[in-house]
Amino acid sequence: MKIGLKGFKSVITKARALVPIGLLFCLFSVSNAQNYNDYGSYDYNSDYGQDSTTDSSGGYSDYSENGYEDYDPYGSSNQNTVKKKEKKPYVRFVPPYDSTRELVVYQAIIEVKDREGYEVEIDTIYGRAKKWLEAEFGKDLKKVVQSNEENSNASEQEFKIKIHASFPCIIKPNEFVEVQNGTIQYDMEIRVRDGRYRYSIKNLVHVADPRPGEKEGVKTYFEYLMKTKDDIVNSDQVLIAADRKITTMMNGLKKACETAPIEEEDDW
Repeated sequence: MKIGLKGFKSVITKARALVPIGLLFCLFSVSNAQNYNDYGSYDYNSDYGQDSTTDSSGGYSDYSENGYEDYDPYGSSNQNTVKKKEKKPYVRFVPPYDSTRELVVYQAIIEVKDREGYEVEIDTIYGRAKKWLEAEFGKDLKKVVQSNEENSNASEQEFKIKIHASFPCIIKPNEFVEVQNGTIQYDMEIRVRDGRYRYSIKNLVHVADPRPGEKEGVKTYFEYLMKTKDDIVNSDQVLIAADRKITTMMNGLKKACETAPIEEEDDW
């Protein structure tokens, strides 16, 4: 196809107009080629310079200055730094124990004085102790009292009361729950003298509930429960239940014996 002179000039003019556009397109392509790696990911450092979170080599720091070196969103890096709670060793309950007789025994001497600090007479203390026994055992008092008499073998005047009784073994797994686990048998002795009395509770035995088809439950002495290494938690629960009941009983006896008599006005 032949092009006239005018046509040729027109083509040249248009080509000259497109050259700057072509050059701009080439420059833009080269610039973008520098900012993209072989996988098409953008290199932020090339355009914005070294960022405040990068080190001198151009890579990201380990955030050690900001305290984030151990950060792990999945928790795997902190598994070795978390401290496990140490389980406290179990401490056994130890009831009062007479090592000479090898016997679990609760005993004490309680002084009884009046408001002026003088010793209360034996008859008064003895009368108060009997009232406590009546309130504690009620209609079963005659069944549990083995002897109640003056002790002629004592060095001074003394009344002696001997009792063989039992009470329910109440286990408390927590402060809201109470469970009966058989009964606890014991021997109690109360000796009364002028200005004081002495109590002694010994021969403690746990009697488990009878199994189906049996009339009597298994008996276990407290000395065995205290020393056994088998099922120590359940053994301690029995010892603690007895300790709680005996403490309540003896506090009640002390309160009854120390109650001051009502003073009557003189009739004149």
